[in-house]
Amino acid sequence: MTEKMSTFSIKEILEEIHGTEGLPKELSSEAQLWDEILKKMTYVASDLLFPLIQEIHHKTYPKGTQIRPLATEYAVERGDTKKISSIRADITVLVGSRDIYHFECQLRHDGSMIFRMFEYDAHIALSYADMDQNGMQLEFPRSAVLYLTDNSKVPDRLECKISFPDGGCYTYQIPTVRVQAYTLQDIREKHLCILIPFLPLRFRRRLKKKSERLTKEELTSFYRDIILILDEEVKTGNLSETNRATILSLLGKATVRVFYQRRELLKEVITMTEPILKLEIEKYWDMLDQQRMQMEEMNRALQHKEKELQSMEQALQDRSQALQDKEQALQDTNQALQDTNQALQDKEQALQDKEQALAESRREIEALRKQLASLSATATPRL
Repeated sequence: MTEKMSTFSIKEILEEIHGTEGLPKELSSEAQLWDEILKKMTYVASDLLFPLIQEIHHKTYPKGTQIRPLATEYAVERGDTKKISSIRADITVLVGSRDIYHFECQLRHDGSMIFRMFEYDAHIALSYADMDQNGMQLEFPRSAVLYLTDNSKVPDRLECKISFPDGGCYTYQIPTVRVQAYTLQDIREKHLCILIPFLPLRFRRRLKKKSERLTKEELTSFYRDIILILDEEVKTGNLSETNRATILSLLGKATVRVFYQRRELLKEVITMTEPILKLEIEKYWDMLDQQRMQMEEMNRALQHKEKELQSMEQALQDRSQALQDKEQALQDTNQALQDTNQALQDKEQALQDKEQALAESRREIEALRKQLASLSATATPRL
């Protein structure tokens, strides 16, 4: 067993499972569980529908054909109350460009199912009706009902006759799938892995009868065969690893629901399939561990970012201080240049003044020379 399993004992796990009646916390009824299992496979592992479609409707599609889930809820006006209510189908998908399929899951057979199927299919046909030059054309989906429990009274087809005012009469038929009628060999040969999560239901009747005691050996052998089938499907390329994991996860949910009251059998399956089949509580632990690791990683990343931000802020402050220093140095340099320019201007002005004084002195000397020359000429004696 894993460290988690030993920390949280099998007994405690079984007690918690029994307290919730083997249902995930988000579900309140068993019918919801089986519907959710089919929906999960449809939305997450839609390729699993192709073998089922081939088995029921004998139609094959090329590899890679797209399957797209369609809306399953429709508004209905009730004739007795005239109130608008809604009906919800289980699974409706579009395969390729135009083929619509409708599947319903049922635990038990009752006579009203055919009427519900007609109501669903009529609304589906109306929702996706074609309008052309010849008017509206309604095309009903290819439908089927999957009966999950062992019920020999389920017919191969559900039928009801529809009579029209013009005298026409049509028999509306819906094929059925009795899931528990398929052996593991059938599932292997027809690649009907989509039915595997519903297989634990085949043991429910035997669990209630003391005369048909289900042994641990029979049960564990059954699960080993299922795992071998899935491994073989993966090996041959008929099943992806992701789809295998999805089937095993949903098989685990089904197992918990079917055997939650038989602790010794559930414990045996848990022990045998660990870690292939994980209990929901283990998934919860894994999720918490993953979230914790993500939080730690986010905290480390945040701390790293904070350090980077602090470094960037410090670098910005240093750059701001350096810029201020450079601005001050530039201002000092500009002031020095201004002082130098002023000194040069003063020197230039002083030089100009000296030149002007020198010119004035030269003019005075020239005037004196002229006076001297004049005096010399006047003072020269006549012979």
